[in-house]
Amino acid sequence: MGDAMNDVFSEKLQADVPRRLEHPYDNVPVLDWWKYDYDHVFVVLNPFFRVPGYTPETASYGPVRLPFDPEMLVDRIEEGELPEPANPAPEGFEDLIKQTGTAVPWSEVAMALGISDFERFARIVWLQVIAGEISEDDAEIAAGLAEYCALTGLYTPEEDLLPAVMEPALGRYLEALGLDGVVLWSEWREASRSCATESFSRDNPATVLPGEKLAAVAAPGMLLSWGYDDVAGLLALTDERRRQADPARFFEGFWASADTPSLVFAPEDAIPASRRN
Repeated sequence: MGDAMNDVFSEKLQADVPRRLEHPYDNVPVLDWWKYDYDHVFVVLNPFFRVPGYTPETASYGPVRLPFDPEMLVDRIEEGELPEPANPAPEGFEDLIKQTGTAVPWSEVAMALGISDFERFARIVWLQVIAGEISEDDAEIAAGLAEYCALTGLYTPEEDLLPAVMEPALGRYLEALGLDGVVLWSEWREASRSCATESFSRDNPATVLPGEKLAAVAAPGMLLSWGYDDVAGLLALTDERRRQADPARFFEGFWASADTPSLVFAPEDAIPASRRN
């Protein structure tokens, strides 16, 4: 019943949102979803990153994952017993990431681990970030990835939002498109605000949507959107926007094919995102 209610709630929230602003449902092929509004979709990988003077061990950053047990989780929330990281990142860490952090490409990490099958590597990264179930066949690679991150002070990609470390690249891309400003949107598109392109400059604090997750950036002919529990954004473009600037010059990623689903790295038989526990 809970999942069904969530689906209805999601549909109600998005009922009045134009299709060009919506994130594709579940695992719908992205080019099909946006075929009336955009001509191309570039999958933007949220980068790994390093922050001078900090590591995941000394400054834990990101969500704390818990085993999913609805009754236990409700009890712990009511009793205020949700766990805190042993070494939480300092206040304003997002600003430090944006202003001093270095983005590290997925391809560089895969190469360091000696992995040539990028699709397999990407799926392992995604599952490790969202605390998903990793198969026995991939357990060794996952362990190697975790060890490599620990030894090199590497933070794993942020999930389902605009990463602070990506903001400077996004600002340069928007400038290449000739855009002075964009509109920021929350996950369910119920909150938004206008934002100047210069806000994404490395010299500025991390860009935020107060009280909400910054899950999409929109402008005429362009939408960059992140879905729930994902480590890649979907950059939807018209032909004109694609001609103005190649996103591959600014972001690590790849062009979506006719079969690319919104949950980019999930196996074909995966349970859709909105129905995963």
